[in-house]
Amino acid sequence: MPSTTLRASYTIAAPILQRFNAVVPHGERSRVMEGLMKQALATREAELERIAEAYMTDPAFAECRDDEKLWDVTVGDGLENL
Repeated sequence: MPSTTLRASYTIAAPILQRFNAVVPHGERSRVMEGLMKQALATREAELERIAEAYMTDPAFAECRDDEKLWDVTVGDGLENL
């Protein structure tokens, strides 16, 4: 799949944006912002993965996992045809 780019608009405090524009050259700004977004995504996704791993393995969540299995059984109960 070919790479696609999108334009985005964000509200950023004026002093921060002015400093950013003064320090980061015009041709590098999008690349720098993309890198910062990738870092933010990696950090947040790692936290979500850590939470999911804890849910799946921590004995404190065993009852929740058992309840989840009970709800999974209802998926095929035929009630959607009422």
